[in-house]
Amino acid sequence: MTVVGVTTPVAVTMTIAGIAAVAATFTVGVCRRRPFRQLPVVVGTLAIVCGFGLAVAAREHQVHTHPIRGLLGQKVTVDIVVGDDPRVLRGAGPPRVWVPVDVVAMTRSTDGVPAVRGVRTVDCLLMAPADTWGSVVPGQRIRALTSVRAPLRDDLTAATLTVTSAPRVIRGPPPHQRVALTVRQRFAEVSTRALPAPESGLLPGLILGDVSGQGQELQDAFRACGLSHLVAVSGANFAITVGAVLLLLRATGAPTWVVVSAALVVIVALVVLVRPSPSVVRAAVMGVVGVVALLVQRRAQALPALGTAIIVLLLVWPALAVEPGFGLSVLATAGLILVSPVVRDRLRNRGLPRTLADAVAVAATAQLVTIPMVVMISGQISLVGLLANLLVGPVVPVVTVIGTVAVVVGMLSPRIAVLVSDFTGPELWWLVQIARRLSALPGASVTVPDGVFGAVVATLVIVLAVALVTVARWRGTVGAVWQHVSGELHRHRTGSTTARRRGFPGRARDVFGGGRRARTGGRHRDPGDPGARR
Repeated sequence: MTVVGVTTPVAVTMTIAGIAAVAATFTVGVCRRRPFRQLPVVVGTLAIVCGFGLAVAAREHQVHTHPIRGLLGQKVTVDIVVGDDPRVLRGAGPPRVWVPVDVVAMTRSTDGVPAVRGVRTVDCLLMAPADTWGSVVPGQRIRALTSVRAPLRDDLTAATLTVTSAPRVIRGPPPHQRVALTVRQRFAEVSTRALPAPESGLLPGLILGDVSGQGQELQDAFRACGLSHLVAVSGANFAITVGAVLLLLRATGAPTWVVVSAALVVIVALVVLVRPSPSVVRAAVMGVVGVVALLVQRRAQALPALGTAIIVLLLVWPALAVEPGFGLSVLATAGLILVSPVVRDRLRNRGLPRTLADAVAVAATAQLVTIPMVVMISGQISLVGLLANLLVGPVVPVVTVIGTVAVVVGMLSPRIAVLVSDFTGPELWWLVQIARRLSALPGASVTVPDGVFGAVVATLVIVLAVALVTVARWRGTVGAVWQHVSGELHRHRTGSTTARRRGFPGRARDVFGGGRRARTGGRHRDPGDPGARR
């Protein structure tokens, strides 16, 4: 519903929300006297659709009625707050970056007379030269002369701002962002001193999502062999880091409140250091849900935690519904929860060792369920992604734990942090070699149609392949059972005929485990035998 609300006009969203409200009311009225078991689920689903529809419609109305929408094609001086790190735009011409920003004030010139207008905060996308805007920090308030254009896509962004001049910093970042900037810069220096290139640029990306030190060649290699998610700092990094802290505290016998407090501190610190990207925010909310479950002494369930994370995030941040990173993260997590255990059990039944079965199931499931969205975004499918993830899987947790320790130590002693970072050298070398060797193979990635059409085709192909495998397995199982039953019937029929031909009464029954011989302990005598009459 949130996707529909973000990508369609307000009238469509309101219509769907109204239909859901009427349907929920009608269902409750009709089934009030004769309720059925699924009634709460049906009514709850309709209520969620109605609620999300109204919320998204309200946000969309605010965006479309913002004053900046009336200034398309004009030049405006704006005060903006940087929302995330700059990302490099690939293409011809001078290097440029795009930055998510919040417009908090505008100054428009009308007939040469400046007119200042205070506006409510709205999300925009800023395009700027990389040499002057590549070092801006999230949280900074900057003033710049911009050209206002229509948004590039439907994601609750009010406008696209194009800048040619250098930024004028009005206010620095908040304290927590200054701390994060210091930690990231210091860790980048530690990595440069401890490791050679390109490993020195890869380590900050794996730990903090800082890809500024990575070359384009390495990024392309990671993308071609399906390893680009490693530098996105998604749920896997959260799980490894928070899990290591929990295991350490549990081993020391710390009380529950200490364990919970430490886990929450780690989650918040990771979000601040890594930046709140869609996958990071989703992973953080899921981690908070799990920690709360631990606090109330209830076992955290993965699927309810994922559902709670999605609902909370879309209520607060509806634009996440059309963010590719958020979609990939949710799909991969749902696949690991629902599909991976089934694949793992099948592989174990086939005789595969437990550790290898777990690794293959996780890698294969994550690759399979995300193919439609990857196709929709990039129009490429990595044919070596499964092999690459299997080969790098054992070293990623090692690098994550050691690198996180180096980040913490680096805040106290950079020299010791350099020594700690040295231990990640062999693992990072292995990651680089796997990415380069596999991406260089002929046909490592295949180009396919992108967009919604490509995603639908990819989904149909996957469903068809799974259906064929299921039918083949079903036919094989039915055939094996039929052969077994046919063989048993034929054997029994043959045994009974032979027994009757030989003139041994009851022998046919003995084949099935019955007959007089079984009851008399094997002392069967013919009725015509004189000894039997005695």
